[in-house]
Amino acid sequence: MQFPAYEAKREELLRIMDEAKTSTPGHFDMDQVKSLTGTKADKLAKVQALNAELAELKAVKDAAERAGGMSGDGARPYEGYGSAGPSLKGRQHLGKGESFAGWLKANGKSDADTEGLHFGRFIKGAVTGDWRDAPAERKAMSEGTLTAGGHTVPTPLASQFIDLVRNQMVVARAGATFVPMTANTLKVPRLTGEGSPAWRNENALIVDSDLSFDAVTFTARSMARMVKLSRELFEDSDPSAADIIANSFAQQIALELDRVALRGSGTAPEPRGVLNQAGVTLTAHGANGAAITNYDFWLDSVGAVRNANFEPNAQIQAPRSETSLSKLKEATTNAYLSPPAGLAPIPRLNTKQIPTNLTVGTSLDCSEVYTGDWRMLGIGIRTGFEIEFLKERFADNLQIGVLAHLRADIQLFHPEAFVVDTGVRG
Repeated sequence: MQFPAYEAKREELLRIMDEAKTSTPGHFDMDQVKSLTGTKADKLAKVQALNAELAELKAVKDAAERAGGMSGDGARPYEGYGSAGPSLKGRQHLGKGESFAGWLKANGKSDADTEGLHFGRFIKGAVTGDWRDAPAERKAMSEGTLTAGGHTVPTPLASQFIDLVRNQMVVARAGATFVPMTANTLKVPRLTGEGSPAWRNENALIVDSDLSFDAVTFTARSMARMVKLSRELFEDSDPSAADIIANSFAQQIALELDRVALRGSGTAPEPRGVLNQAGVTLTAHGANGAAITNYDFWLDSVGAVRNANFEPNAQIQAPRSETSLSKLKEATTNAYLSPPAGLAPIPRLNTKQIPTNLTVGTSLDCSEVYTGDWRMLGIGIRTGFEIEFLKERFADNLQIGVLAHLRADIQLFHPEAFVVDTGVRG
């Protein structure tokens, strides 16, 4: 099982260490670090931060390998919203570290005969017709549903692909709750009122204070991605070429799911993201936006989420915002400012899916910052997806098109758990 989040962090760490000429990860001479200025000091500081994150990701990776597979998205299980302990049987929600593959297995939707399938071998066999190295994948494919022009990907391979998508999603790293959908629509109950206990005198009547519920409805919406590759590449390569296709699909789909989870318009067929959900707090910063001069935007948003009785577990922003924060300096010494203690336990995650060219008043360079308890963001994903091999459409160039079709939806279990700062300038 691959863990792209871990491998990517490891590669980034090794590259920065080489550029900065630092020592072994985890061993730093702090006097040496303090004496450095400029680019090298910045790199050393980033090495320390990456090393800490790498250690956390490695712990998840090791635990996943021991358990036979987790999502690899870099954190721990979420025990709320339908969770009933470590078992995935009968569960309606998956939190960080819990995989679709594990959920399918726990709920009887896969068996021993379909374990160990390889997505690359599946694609190569389907394109070339040569299944000599993929008998198990051929058997699984023959049992799948043939559609007009393609096949429903066998369930175990579909779950592997979905987990690969999750590994690359920023909102997954933040703690989003994933909802496996085995039908086109799915209602998920949510608690809207808990009542409250009350003091009473002896022999006095106990007043009822019931829990109240409603539901959010996930409706699977369609998203597609296509790549073209030469027929010779498929015929002459090992399955690694098809692995590249799988990773390309996963990366592009992950980016789009991140975008709609944050900024989706809600205009069909696009799901509605956090920004456009009723009940989410929107904090404007002046008629024309405001430049970042301190950490106050981030601190105020954390406070607003806590005032709504939720605990923020991540803030998601554009990379430009992180750069602006990193450049903040103390007025007299010109030393770089560290984040205040109130932000220390809350990771800031960066994605280019948040634009930096939004128009606010007369300003054309505005962005947004998203703060929330990301467990309250639900991402419903159909447990299967379809893949089509377009052999005739590009035949005159000896190319084959591979078209993947995934269905998903976005819902908020509690919109009040989120705050979006708008009009944030560099």
